[in-house]
Amino acid sequence: MGFDADLRSDSERAAVTRLEAVLEAVSDGFYAVDRGWRITMFNRAAEAYFGLDRNDVIGRNLWDLFPQGLGQPYEHYCRLAMDDGQVSTFQAPSGLRPGRTVELRIAPMPGEGIAVSLTDITERRAAEERQRLLVNELNHRVKNTLASVQSIAGQTARRATGIAQFQESFEGRLLALSRAHDVLTRQSWDKADLAEMVHKVLAPLHPGDRLAVSGPSVRLSPGQALAFAMAFHELATNAAKYGAWSVGAGRVNVDWSVEGERLRVVWREEGGPPVTPPDREGFGSRLLRQGLVRELAGSVDLTFPAEGALCVIEAPLESRG
Repeated sequence: MGFDADLRSDSERAAVTRLEAVLEAVSDGFYAVDRGWRITMFNRAAEAYFGLDRNDVIGRNLWDLFPQGLGQPYEHYCRLAMDDGQVSTFQAPSGLRPGRTVELRIAPMPGEGIAVSLTDITERRAAEERQRLLVNELNHRVKNTLASVQSIAGQTARRATGIAQFQESFEGRLLALSRAHDVLTRQSWDKADLAEMVHKVLAPLHPGDRLAVSGPSVRLSPGQALAFAMAFHELATNAAKYGAWSVGAGRVNVDWSVEGERLRVVWREEGGPPVTPPDREGFGSRLLRQGLVRELAGSVDLTFPAEGALCVIEAPLESRG
């Protein structure tokens, strides 16, 4: 590492040798200057970072070697350490490597000047920023999910005729929400495959092989995925209780197509009991007509022809897979 000083005793030489061994082993860049601002120590990590050989550095004036530090916070903290014995730690853009960020610790060395340690923290700061964004995103998702649960609970309670009916309806809707979350989580909450979403949400409700699904590859945004998941659950629940899946021969067909940037999804029931329009609009129908329009900025056409319920959903398509 090189000490540019006349050592006056063997004990001092031994102490310096031990210090040099320690500093050579650390990953942080380290250098020291004496009272005359001459560089006296320069470890291997400093050589690698600055691209300099210590033999060309030892004994040189700090400000001649690094003039870019003059007039910067770096000079201010160096002089505070040299003149007032103050220890400083701060972060700053690298003066030698554009786009990189370094953390410096500047401390006095009793009777010998100051010592500077340097760490490139660019990757660490990027990781911290990613973590901050992830925490904020998680917080946002949790709040949205809680709001959805609160809305589902309130709407279900207002239309339930008793505790048992409330529990059955509420748990079913929460399960649909959970299954949509499962699909999104596997894709890091980026996009959800529409076909996978249909199969996942309908799995607990459709009997055997009486479900046909077809359509091109479509990937939904998280908001779209959750809206479709709740819609499919309500349609499937109605089919299981009153529609095509309430009898042995009934089938449900779910197909979709893409025209330009617009998605068209068709839910069609057949082979079930004769259908008559409901006397009043339940929560499921209201979710379809209002919730999907709001969440998807699209349109919903829910009708009840005699051969089976028919629902046509159209919405802007954000991204195709």
